[in-house]
Amino acid sequence: MGLVRLLQVSDLHLGRPFGWLPAERRQKRRDDQREALKRSIQEAIERAVHAIVIPGDLFDQEGVDADTLAFAVEVFSLAGCPPTFIAPGNHDPCSPRSLFWNPRLLKARGREWPEHVHVFTEPRWTSRVLADQVQVWGRCDAPRTEGDDRPLARERLTDVPPQESKAVEIAVFHGSREGHLPPGQKTVAPFSDDEVMQSPFTYLAVGHYHAPSRFTPTEGPVAGVRLAYAGSAVALDTTELGVHGALEVRIEYGHRQPFVEVEPVRLDARQVMDVSVDVTGCSSAERVDRRIARALDDASAGEGDIVTVRLTGRLARDVRYEPARDLTSRVFHLRVDRRRLRPDYPLETLRSHAPTTTDERFARALLERLDASTDPEERARLERALYYGLDAFHLREVTPVHEELESEAERRP
Repeated sequence: MGLVRLLQVSDLHLGRPFGWLPAERRQKRRDDQREALKRSIQEAIERAVHAIVIPGDLFDQEGVDADTLAFAVEVFSLAGCPPTFIAPGNHDPCSPRSLFWNPRLLKARGREWPEHVHVFTEPRWTSRVLADQVQVWGRCDAPRTEGDDRPLARERLTDVPPQESKAVEIAVFHGSREGHLPPGQKTVAPFSDDEVMQSPFTYLAVGHYHAPSRFTPTEGPVAGVRLAYAGSAVALDTTELGVHGALEVRIEYGHRQPFVEVEPVRLDARQVMDVSVDVTGCSSAERVDRRIARALDDASAGEGDIVTVRLTGRLARDVRYEPARDLTSRVFHLRVDRRRLRPDYPLETLRSHAPTTTDERFARALLERLDASTDPEERARLERALYYGLDAFHLREVTPVHEELESEAERRP
């Protein structure tokens, strides 16, 4: 029986600007990315894996700064680093002008990848031998590649031995599993589950999707996990919830059929959380702070975590809320989402009773237009106008506090 052990890490996006973070936090988050890459190599050494596979987006963009590039090249020179296979993705595609994949341009900077690092620089499948009966296959993403390029289409796999071969064939590439595209991500090198099943690869290490996932069919020539995304090594924005890191992949072969299992390896010390806090009945900003503090306690949010707090319910109409400093300092970054928060005006009463005052007639007119509209964006505008008008009548002030009210289109998952 043979055993192949891999560490799969992808979507580092080194050099990410992190514009959604406060300016003083951005460099720290970029340092987190570097630490995650360094930690992945240390984990690979400690776990005695046979290879590291990186299926795309090691860098965030082609124009990476010199310091980030120098770090990436040097970090793979850590003593004991195993053979590393990199398949460039759509954020760091392979091209003649690539500062990190073109050996000539890299050498002009006085840099070169260590000998044990192999970069797949062609958009077709090519291979490298890892061990006896074990090959690693890869392909790069290239600029201007047609959107319908299907990496697992039969005509693109003519150079790969058929499944009947006793060899272990490992695929490393950047692509989109159809039917599983996350919100906000574009389709790159699409493939279907049927194409995975018909492919000659024992295991497919894929990058591009930032949430970890796996495909474990109940039948076929391989038992266990056939394909997996490790997800982004560190969370890149507030939507990438949970724990992030790499995968240890173990492939047993020499039996009747290979068996593949994967194990998560945490690399990101921070965790991204999303909590909802109902502030109905809160008559002051201090009361809102206390409810948020309880929610952070309940979620076990730590000082290193990134937390989105979604305020819901009806807040006293004269309260203008901003979180207190001692609340924001409890975590690495606290984002307050007010899109589902509403002032406590009695709209149902205004709907059901005949208006007698100017403010009631104004509210009734806006409510009738709101109820008649079917356009989500128009409804959001009307609702904002309603609340600003009621503020002017009742509070004698109009401050821009309702601009975040979401439309119904935004509320849909």
